[in-house]
Amino acid sequence: MKTRKNSHGYINYLIIASISFIALYIRYLGRDVISGDFEDCLNSWYLEVTTPGPGIDSLLAYTGDYPMPYAFMIWLLGKLPIPFLYSLKMVNTLFDFIMAVLIGKITAYFKPENKNSFCLGYCITLLLPNVIINSAFWGQCDGLYTMFLFAAFYCWLQKKYPAMMIMFGLAFSYKLQSVFLLPFVLIVYWLEKEFSILQFLIIPATMLVMNIPAVIAGYSPAITFTKYMGQAGGYPWLYYFYPNLWFFFQARPYYLFSTGAIMLAVTALLIFVLLLVKRNVMPSRANALHILLWTAYTCGFFLPSMHERYGYFMELTAVIIAIVNIRRLWLPLIMILCTLPKYLYAVGVGENPLWLQMAEAIVNTLLYLSYTCLFWQKLFRKKAESSARIKQLAA
Repeated sequence: MKTRKNSHGYINYLIIASISFIALYIRYLGRDVISGDFEDCLNSWYLEVTTPGPGIDSLLAYTGDYPMPYAFMIWLLGKLPIPFLYSLKMVNTLFDFIMAVLIGKITAYFKPENKNSFCLGYCITLLLPNVIINSAFWGQCDGLYTMFLFAAFYCWLQKKYPAMMIMFGLAFSYKLQSVFLLPFVLIVYWLEKEFSILQFLIIPATMLVMNIPAVIAGYSPAITFTKYMGQAGGYPWLYYFYPNLWFFFQARPYYLFSTGAIMLAVTALLIFVLLLVKRNVMPSRANALHILLWTAYTCGFFLPSMHERYGYFMELTAVIIAIVNIRRLWLPLIMILCTLPKYLYAVGVGENPLWLQMAEAIVNTLLYLSYTCLFWQKLFRKKAESSARIKQLAA
């Protein structure tokens, strides 16, 4: 029995090593791909923070809309004796692998009876087309902040709440879209009451620490938060290529309708929270992943000016759900297919014409509505039926 268990472990190690090598090789193939975003934004920012001189005060020349910790990372990469295109993709790939480990651990937590859970979560993550294209071909950083979001979620599973807040703060330090995790964090705080509200102060404290290099360069500490203000209103339209509700209202200007769009997202989340409280439903092993996915998906579906890449965190959460329960495989498959044409188009493969964008938006809308109905029915009906049985027994 012990020999069989050891041999099974060795097979998993062999699979992990093999997939790691294959994943690295595929990413290596994308090393020379220069996307429009790299040429117009990332490389321009690199030149801004490296051209003035070797000192950290070169950060003062940065004009990008990403937070300053990301600009500092670009500045550090400029110190390496390799082209920025390669060093950036190497860092992105590193975070892909760390994220894969975390997703493997989360999968194993929710499916401990399956000895292959970690292996499946790790390997599938590394081979997902959206993950590969995003980091190694497109040169984007969604794997970076998403890794910290999954780290925060894993810390919650382990009941390590200060660590959860630190990880959340690190995610926020790199991308405003880390807000997708905020509804879940607020829900577990409100319903569980297992940590103090003061621990939320760890989030801005972590962000301030991450902005110390910018302060040393000459910025005010306020840059920690003011950088997001320009980013939030920096786009002209409600629709910005993520196939959500606003595709059908894409001509509506952001400055007129963004507040209403944000309020719509908040209202949907508040209704959900009120139902959780009314039905006395607590986050648990059985529903935590679905609560995480639905709240993040709702943010992506209703918030304005969502880029095509902003479905990244939701798609990976759906992948974990599918590994835990294979009957939910349709969920990540459809979610990823709705954004994959845009990923391919971003790296110069194929087109993304209006008719295809419409098809993506229609399918994603139907998916969101279907998942909402299915999830709410299972979450609230089962609890209601259980409460009714208890009342009948008590009577």
